[in-house]
Amino acid sequence: MMMKTITKHIVRACIFTVCIFVLCWFVAAVRPAYSQDLSLYNFGKGKIQVRLYADYFCGPCSRIEPKLEPLISELVKKDVITISFIDAPFHKYSTLYAQYFLYSLNNNKNIDHAIKVRSTLFEASKIPIQDADKLESFLAGKGIKFSKFDEKPVFYIFQNFFREDRVTSTPSCVVVKDGQKKMVSGDNEVLKAFEDLRQDYKNQDEPSGTKRKRNP
Repeated sequence: MMMKTITKHIVRACIFTVCIFVLCWFVAAVRPAYSQDLSLYNFGKGKIQVRLYADYFCGPCSRIEPKLEPLISELVKKDVITISFIDAPFHKYSTLYAQYFLYSLNNNKNIDHAIKVRSTLFEASKIPIQDADKLESFLAGKGIKFSKFDEKPVFYIFQNFFREDRVTSTPSCVVVKDGQKKMVSGDNEVLKAFEDLRQDYKNQDEPSGTKRKRNP
């Protein structure tokens, strides 16, 4: 009787050990892919978190993009912000464009490349290109390469951000700074948010007593 009890405990211990081993292997196997999903659309190492919501078929988004590009590039390269580009699926073909933006980042994870691809996709939306093959040809003609992958996990993360930030229109921008979260919507408001971030960074870089006053 005692031998049966001991044997039963040994079997249970073995099963538990195997389960732990399988679980650890699964977590190790999944983590790199999940980390890649998280890092794919993030740029910069700044303490200020910025989420920019846009739609390639959104007129106001397209209008402010050229003004945002130098601001985003500078703030990212100076490690002022960490920015996430989150494409909104508000138009019939928005998801197609969002896919190819991610595919291009999967080939080249660089802020200047990301800005170039965004600008090219905004240009394509004005033609408008509504077919995957034609969009691929258009991107190739601009020297943009891409590597396809399963983008669904990234889109799932985007959906969570949409729910968390309660985004209902584009362009919208969420800034998380010093534990405080602020959201603005509209082209002028979004542009001003980035201009304010740049001005704050410039003010911090200036010697004490020489900071310029903002225009009211």
